[in-house]
Amino acid sequence: MDTTTTTNIQFNPIDVSSLKSVVNIYQNKKHDHDDFKTGLSPFTDHFGLPLSIACFENRVIGYAFVIRNKAGETEINSYWEKEFYSIEAEHDLKFHAQKTFDSMFADPETRTIKLQNAIERLSNWLNSCN
Repeated sequence: MDTTTTTNIQFNPIDVSSLKSVVNIYQNKKHDHDDFKTGLSPFTDHFGLPLSIACFENRVIGYAFVIRNKAGETEINSYWEKEFYSIEAEHDLKFHAQKTFDSMFADPETRTIKLQNAIERLSNWLNSCN
């Protein structure tokens, strides 16, 4: 397992067991901000494709995800529990997520369509589960 540590925070690839924590962080962030579009489906393109998690004492405290921005380019973003956020930790988490993204979507010719398909499948699955 590829793990990076920054001041007792570990950065790991996301797995199914950490997905519930990621969903909780996303939903808390969604309720904190009015800039999310409201709609019938709670999981949209804003959710993106989670790639990496930040953990402190076996608790998921943040995650990084990739989305396609309005220009159609990929963008790595992150959400955190407020008390654990730091610029250094965010940088390290995004770096870990970028490495994960590059290994998962290595072919530049199919990257965009595969990413969009992965985001849609995950969002649809999460919407049907909730």
